Amino acid sequence: MDIVLRQLSSADGVDVYEMLQRMPEEEHHFSNPVCQMSFGQYREWLREQDGWSRGEGLPEGYVPQTLFWLYVDGAPAGMGKIRHELNESSRLVGGNIGYAIDPLMRGRGLGKEILRQLLVKASEMGIGEVLLTIDKDNPSSKAVAESNGCFVVGENEERWFLTVE
Repeated sequence: MDIVLRQLSSADGVDVYEMLQRMPEEEHHFSNPVCQMSFGQYREWLREQDGWSRGEGLPEGYVPQTLFWLYVDGAPAGMGKIRHELNESSRLVGGNIGYAIDPLMRGRGLGKEILRQLLVKASEMGIGEVLLTIDKDNPSSKAVAESNGCFVVGENEERWFLTVE
């Protein structure tokens, strides 16, 4: 299997759009705003997200974030995001890294792989301490994080808080 992590580009095409249509609008606090968008709206969203990665045009209360696509054998199979910094809200829900795998590609270890690659990217971006927040109704995601060297540093009734050294 050829697995590559690619940063979002404003030129991304219909293959990514179709994958995003298969993914839930929200799952375990990971949002997919492209779900049910028209292709034209998706193209505008790509331009907006490209700007957000540089801190341009951010809505109030948002922090810069960069989106990535996981490609397997040349086809998009997942999406990930890295928040460059945290605010009060993202410290409680979301953390620095979030990811989701195309429902058609689940059960192949791709969650572990996309998180591994996102952790490398976060380090390359100079993000010193990475925080992940994982809903307690998603223990498989906690196992994926722990398999990538993350460990629990706190928890509340709803989620675990993990970091990596």
